[in-house]
Amino acid sequence: MRGSIKLFSVLGIPVDINATWLIAVAIITWSLSTAAYPSFFSLWSTQQYWLAGTATTLLLFVSVLAHELGHSLVALSQGLKVRGITLLLFGGVSKIQGEASRPRNEFLIAFAGPLVSLVIGIALLFWWFAFHPGFEDQVTPVHGIIFFTGWMNILVAGFNMLPGYPMDGGRVLRSAVWSFTGDTVRASRVAFLVGRVVFYLLIGWGVWRILNGDIMGGIWIVMIGWFLMSSARGEIQGEKAKREASAVELHSNLEFNVGRSTRALPPMIEGAWSVEQVMARGLPANPMASMPVAKQGELIGFVVRQDLSEISIERRGQVTVADLMDAKSLQVASVNDSAREALSLMDRHRLHQLVVMDNDYVIGMVTRPDIVAALLEFHSEREHPESAGDGTPI
Repeated sequence: MRGSIKLFSVLGIPVDINATWLIAVAIITWSLSTAAYPSFFSLWSTQQYWLAGTATTLLLFVSVLAHELGHSLVALSQGLKVRGITLLLFGGVSKIQGEASRPRNEFLIAFAGPLVSLVIGIALLFWWFAFHPGFEDQVTPVHGIIFFTGWMNILVAGFNMLPGYPMDGGRVLRSAVWSFTGDTVRASRVAFLVGRVVFYLLIGWGVWRILNGDIMGGIWIVMIGWFLMSSARGEIQGEKAKREASAVELHSNLEFNVGRSTRALPPMIEGAWSVEQVMARGLPANPMASMPVAKQGELIGFVVRQDLSEISIERRGQVTVADLMDAKSLQVASVNDSAREALSLMDRHRLHQLVVMDNDYVIGMVTRPDIVAALLEFHSEREHPESAGDGTPI
């Protein structure tokens, strides 16, 4: 991030601070030393207030670092890369490279940070309630630092769990919508719209505080709301640009012949067989596996294993494979068609597979996973042409 200075590395993760961090240090230290601490502990000297305020601010940023490390370490455990952590004006950010592959993974990465803050806050407040002095004149700056650092970690955890994307709560919401719908684009859109409402409310609250005399606090809240809204807009635009770039790359890489991803037809099942008979012979492990259906030895279509599994036990003896087969499931692609054309044909007819022919001869079938596997192989050969081929020594 521009204007950042590298400090050190934690578990191999670089940590740096942005120049804006100094502004936050000054504002938070001033607020704690001149307002928060004097309102809670009235018997300290001015020097003690400033000492406690400075120490609490530094410990707050150590806590923010721990919060971001929570995100980063869970991301690393999920196989993602972490380029570093940056501390800046409104907290910190973990620069995680890549995206979670499942909603559960995104939830774990997002929730890890607030969980760390919550644990720190509860531990410090437990110490305060268990061991703090019984009389105000016995409370030292050390006691006050523990008290305020504990509460501020609780607030950090709670604030970050607001359902405002790209905050942690917004990402948790996104993972939930993704889990229910299976659509990452829709999940991002819902999280962004909810977040926009949250941020407008936050800005409105800041304006209300300004109008009621809390000028510094109100300005700070308005700035946070505006910053988060801008970040959310940037995240959504970045995701859109990434999808468009991926679509362009995918389109250009799908020009290889479909014959490259063709495989032999699995054993055919007779359409007259009952579901019970087919299941007795054994089903593929993949619920979306396509099974060719024949009529007296001639291929007439396909059924998906999941279609058979959904038949209730009491009906499996009466329902035949032909009853479940869609006559339109038999669609043909030429061995010389591009993978892009094959996928387009599957989309048009809502199919999982195509029969592949070379002139008048059936040479096999192709499915979406087959094309994806061939695409990965094709892309690998383009990146490492020296390793392409059949492995025969020169």
